[in-house]
Amino acid sequence: MSFSSDQPLLSNQLPISIDFPNPESPEFLNMLSIIYKRTVASVNLKEGSLYPLQETASFIQYFRYSDPATFTPDPNNFRSGYRTTFDLVALNGGVAIPVGNTPLALTATTTPPLINGILIPTRGYGAATIAGPIYVFFGTDFFVRFNNTVPAAQTLIVTNNSGSALDQAYFVMEYLKT
Repeated sequence: MSFSSDQPLLSNQLPISIDFPNPESPEFLNMLSIIYKRTVASVNLKEGSLYPLQETASFIQYFRYSDPATFTPDPNNFRSGYRTTFDLVALNGGVAIPVGNTPLALTATTTPPLINGILIPTRGYGAATIAGPIYVFFGTDFFVRFNNTVPAAQTLIVTNNSGSALDQAYFVMEYLKT
């Protein structure tokens, strides 16, 4: 069995090997129950690693408050995380993203389409390619702002400060939903 001092890891680690007691022993059912609970927790709490151009559940769980006014946490109630991947050049009609600001509109027919029910963003990251090929990264050479002011007319505003057009650019946004 692997061991860790990190308590969050202990809740979903599975042993590499296990010696079950005699099936007629009372400890057998107890051990089987623990293994089953750890298996369920590992499956339910894993982070998915498939990044299609659509909204997917990331299987990340975020806390909720039982009373938001007093910030009282509810240890038995979590909010699921979601992830959407954007091909920024494809959203720009297949044209490289020029230097400066470029608004990209989401509609019911774009890939990905409008995202319903976004409550709170949790993380955004990405990278792009400019002539060379040279690789540039979100937060240093380009930025993306997701405008959800009007949920039926969402836009991504790409600010390209790299000095060259972005020939390829992917952006991943993770968020919580209502």
